[in-house]
Amino acid sequence: MTHCSVRAATAADRGLLARATLENLNWNGPRFTMREVEENPRLRHYYDGWPGGDDLGLVAEDAEGVVVGVVWLRFFTAEDPGYGFVADTVPELSIWVLAERRGAGIGGLLLCRVVDAARSRGVAAISLSVEDGNPAARLYARHGFRPAPDGAQGCLLEL
Repeated sequence: MTHCSVRAATAADRGLLARATLENLNWNGPRFTMREVEENPRLRHYYDGWPGGDDLGLVAEDAEGVVVGVVWLRFFTAEDPGYGFVADTVPELSIWVLAERRGAGIGGLLLCRVVDAARSRGVAAISLSVEDGNPAARLYARHGFRPAPDGAQGCLLEL
């Protein structure tokens, strides 16, 4: 596994979360531009106003201080849901790892750390959304995420 340090995500990381959102949307090739993400409230709300309320995030950096990954949890509402929305009390997880650093354990490290941090805050479940064919689905399955009962296609839940 690649050595990296992990720190809390702050308001200064909004740009990183925007980049991660765009790259997550474009996981299988260019489909969206940053302008399209910025103009679409259903996409922009993944990072806009970060952090708000009980939001939680972590940033992984390599020994040179280069950001190699980020994971964050946002609480959405039924009136403004995310794609993996389950309930107001269940935060939705987003995670991104720098393409050239994937497969080195960074995603697993970030996922374990954010789940532990959420549990320490009393969070009982975490949801996420993943498209068919996305290789990240294997990571989620290894970490206990399963299809959410009554959730939309690709909506996973970890209890």
